[in-house]
Amino acid sequence: MIKNIAFILFLLSGSISARNHYTGFSGAPGSNGTCTNSCHGQYSFPPTVDVTGFPEQYEPGQYYFIGVGHRNGSAISQFNASIRIGLTEENAGQIVAGPGTEIYNTPGETNGIHWSDANSDSGIFVWIAPNPGVGEVRLYWAGLQGSRVYGTDVQIVEVSEDVTADVEYTPGSPMEFSLKQNYPNPFNLGTNVEFTIARSGPVEFIITNILGQVLYSWTSDYAEPGTVTVHWDGFDMNRREQPSGVYFYRLKTPEITLTNKMMILR
Repeated sequence: MIKNIAFILFLLSGSISARNHYTGFSGAPGSNGTCTNSCHGQYSFPPTVDVTGFPEQYEPGQYYFIGVGHRNGSAISQFNASIRIGLTEENAGQIVAGPGTEIYNTPGETNGIHWSDANSDSGIFVWIAPNPGVGEVRLYWAGLQGSRVYGTDVQIVEVSEDVTADVEYTPGSPMEFSLKQNYPNPFNLGTNVEFTIARSGPVEFIITNILGQVLYSWTSDYAEPGTVTVHWDGFDMNRREQPSGVYFYRLKTPEITLTNKMMILR
C-alpha cells in the first residue's frame, strides 16, 4: 500500500524529483525571470531549438502535444516553460508531463515543465487548453543549448487565441454538455466515465495515451440527449493491456470539446 501511494505521488507531481536550481526561470510573469540571461549570458553559436505544437488558435478543452527539440548542434541542457493567461500570472489550462519531461512547482511558478533528465535532445509535454472565455494565452519557454560556458541562450514566447472568442458563452444553462471525472481513479481492473449530451447530434468520445494514440472510441452520428456511462477496462482496441501511467479522455461535439485525464495503476 505504501509503495502504491508513493507511485501515485510520483506520477501526479514532478516536483518530487525536480532540480530546484533549474526551476522558475521560464520568463513567465511571476517567475524568477529567465535563467538563460541571469545565469549564463553566452551566445557562442546561433540557437537551433524548436518548440512545436503550440497552436496559433486553441480550442477550449482540447489537448495539444508540445514538442521540444533541436535541429542540429548540441543537446538542450535544460529548459523551463509555463503557459499563462494573457500577461497575467494565472496558469492557462493544465500542463501534463510526457516522454522526457516532468512538472515542477516553485513559488511564483506552478505547473511548470522541464526536462526530466538534463542534456536531452527531445521530449514532449501535453497542454490541456482552458475552458471557453479565457481568451489569449502565452507560452513562455527559456533554455540553454550546449554547455554553460560555450552554450547559447534561447527565449521563446508564443501567443495563442481562443477560437471561440467571438462566441457568447453562458455557463450554467439548464442542460449542458458535461464530462465527469472517471471513477475509480486511479484504477487497475476498470473505470467508468459518465458524460451528458445536451442536444441531439454527432458525438465522439475517445481515450488516448500520452502520445495521442487512440485506445478506445465511442461515436454516434446522431446521439439523443441524456447521460452516457462508458466502462473502460484498460485495454486498447487490439486487446493489449495498457501500463501504469496517465491517459486522456475527450468528449467532442460540433459545439464543444471537453477533456480530462485518468490514471492506471498496475
